[in-house]
Amino acid sequence: MEELNAVTIYWLISIGLLVGYVTDLLMIKRGIGMYGNLIWGAIGSVLIGVIAILFNLFGALIYAAIGSIAFLFLINVFSFDPSHVTDAKASQPYNKID
Repeated sequence: MEELNAVTIYWLISIGLLVGYVTDLLMIKRGIGMYGNLIWGAIGSVLIGVIAILFNLFGALIYAAIGSIAFLFLINVFSFDPSHVTDAKASQPYNKID
């Protein structure tokens, strides 16, 4: 069983950064971008890993990797990209004759 110490936190952050980098390679200019994937991958990995350690689950680092993948999937799928949104405007009359 892992215990929550600085070495475990280091490995959780490293796993999250690796998962974020691989996710960025797979997304190819879609989603939240490289820095977002790295940051949210590390956050998701630490969050899931700490929860797994607190519940005394075996293989907390594996849970952290899988949880980070799921966390990044949800963030990238539901990210809002305003450059792809078109404004809905009322159409103008073509040749209005007075």
